[in-house]
Amino acid sequence: MTTIRDVARAAGVSIATVSRVFNGNTRVGAQTATRVWTAADELDYWPNSAARSLTTSRTLALGVLLPDLYGEFFSEVIRGIDHAARQAKFQVLISSSHASVDELESAARSMRGRIDGLIVMASDPGTVETAGRISETFPVVLLNPCQAVSACSVVSLANFTGAQAAVEHLLALGHREIATITGPSGNGDAEERLCGYRHALARAGSTPTATFEVPGDFTELSGHQAATSGSR
Repeated sequence: MTTIRDVARAAGVSIATVSRVFNGNTRVGAQTATRVWTAADELDYWPNSAARSLTTSRTLALGVLLPDLYGEFFSEVIRGIDHAARQAKFQVLISSSHASVDELESAARSMRGRIDGLIVMASDPGTVETAGRISETFPVVLLNPCQAVSACSVVSLANFTGAQAAVEHLLALGHREIATITGPSGNGDAEERLCGYRHALARAGSTPTATFEVPGDFTELSGHQAATSGSR
């Protein structure tokens, strides 16, 4: 089995230098670092990430907890996070919380010691409160929470303005009977989108009606059922 000593010998540097390169120490010159990584690749040597994290207190990994992993929306969210993480030389660990407080806590607990920070999509008060407690263990970024948490950074989605823009686009095309398929009751994203929908109609002088607000739960099945029932 190849060891760090073998990499140091092949690269013509000390073991300490190899360790600094693997730990991302900026005091090592670019040419030396390249030589070390090249030697490691040629010898098929994989640094021990667990041992490295004990030395540096960093894992170079981020946790991502989403309510679901199925569907185009979540796949795009994951792809964006993964792209940004790789640019910063981080890996991502992804799990689903199914919008459950217990599953959110369980997933976060399993990631403890394996990640440097956690990204959580929490759209209801229970999961937001739980994410706030988790932030006492490691840094947490909330995706579009229904309420602010002082200990967490926040990235918000333009739910209201997005729904409003969609309705205004249809109105500009001459459509007047515009329906919306809502999300789960009590969900912050769903409520913001419904408000944006209603606001756009009201600005155009049209009164929103319950007939055109069809219940859904953000799943493809509910969307299909709502669209089918609305077309009859």
